[in-house]
Amino acid sequence: MIIYILIVIVIVITALLLSIYAINYNKFQNAIIKISEAEENINILLKKRLELMLRIKNFIEDKKENYKFSGLDKIEKQELNTFELNNELDKYNKKILEITDYDKDIIFDDDEMLVIKELYNLNTECLASERYYNDNVVTYNNLIKCFPSNIIAKICKYKFKDFYSNEKEEIFEILKQ
Repeated sequence: MIIYILIVIVIVITALLLSIYAINYNKFQNAIIKISEAEENINILLKKRLELMLRIKNFIEDKKENYKFSGLDKIEKQELNTFELNNELDKYNKKILEITDYDKDIIFDDDEMLVIKELYNLNTECLASERYYNDNVVTYNNLIKCFPSNIIAKICKYKFKDFYSNEKEEIFEILKQ
């Protein structure tokens, strides 16, 4: 009789452990899927952003010869990951927006203004996508850090993921303590 009770206890404990494993594994998979979707969306937005910036660069260089963005052309040919591409585009984006917003010597026609407004909208979309990515990375990194999901992370060899901005990384570092 005691053997049957022990067998039932072992079966219940095993079922409980498998349930805990499955639940936490599914949380990881959900976070990974969301992060992958966000990465894909960001990648598409960055390519579109580069295209728009190259068009605007041409508008500006045609109107003012002393403004040159030679490095922007080279970005297209470089093999950059999305983090590096985002950082490079941010540098040129600031210069372009500064010129389009504050240089009153340059007058853009209606078609050029539409492209500039499209870049503004795209920048907003990029920020929203980065925020979505970062939020899901926080969830994923927290799963790696917290018990019992940290055991699944070690079994599956999940590693911490990077953030798009230091702001989320600083928040995560505070939460880790």
